[in-house]
Amino acid sequence: MKDIRTLKIDSGDYDSLNSLEYHQLLELESFVSCNLEEECDDNSSHIYFDHEDGKVVNLSLVSCSLSLVPNVVWKFKMLKDLDLDRNAIETIPNSIENLKFLEVLSVADNKLESFPESLSKVRSLKSLNLANNNIISMPDSIGNLKLLSHLSLNNNRLKTLPESIGKLESLETFYLKNNRLKNLPESFGSLKNLKETSIRNNQLKTIPVSIGNLKNLSFFSLANNDLEQLPTTLGEMESLKSLWLDGNKLKELPSSIANLKSLRKIQLRGNPLKSIPDALIKDTISIV
Repeated sequence: MKDIRTLKIDSGDYDSLNSLEYHQLLELESFVSCNLEEECDDNSSHIYFDHEDGKVVNLSLVSCSLSLVPNVVWKFKMLKDLDLDRNAIETIPNSIENLKFLEVLSVADNKLESFPESLSKVRSLKSLNLANNNIISMPDSIGNLKLLSHLSLNNNRLKTLPESIGKLESLETFYLKNNRLKNLPESFGSLKNLKETSIRNNQLKTIPVSIGNLKNLSFFSLANNDLEQLPTTLGEMESLKSLWLDGNKLKELPSSIANLKSLRKIQLRGNPLKSIPDALIKDTISIV
């Protein structure tokens, strides 16, 4: 990506960049410079971008001391990738729906206290990272993001997930570690394309029976929860290769776990297990 301060009026970059977008970048640079406490040298900037056909398509505003997103950002109508990590942003305005082509959004390490309802209007989103915020809840409208394939909500304060989460049928990776979840909605089993999920370091006491419907899931971490038992449907997860159950309260495992033909690694330490099923004791499975 290009440093905004490398743009010069007589440079090739400027010649290939739409004039309006060029001046919008200058406006953005001015706004951000006023926010930064430290002085930037003349040869570097906190703003980076890429452009295609004269329009800005990738924009990075990482560590710019922003408490809000500058309005000029919403004027880059062809944006596909927007990175707002490591700021102090508290909310995302409805103006984000102007970005009709936005596919990747990262607002990690900010000060969001709720999942921005405005994001549910960005139907083009494929990757969303909201890790390391203070999000307590998610709106039902999350189910509108039908194209979403990656969602990270690690290190927040979530206690529940809405049933509408099951509508995210394109989701392949879903990260929820270090939250306060006590249960998962039954609709979790509707995430039919899910391949990898970590829900470690939560307060789960059970997982839904529908979990057996996750036929494409290969990595599943439930470490450091309060699980006392697992549903028999666990054995129906035919693609599961790695299962982390360490740090729970499991006294036994369902016999159906023997049906996990793809299983290669299972972590069980830190559980009061009375025994381990014979079916797991084989050269092809690593037990930790």
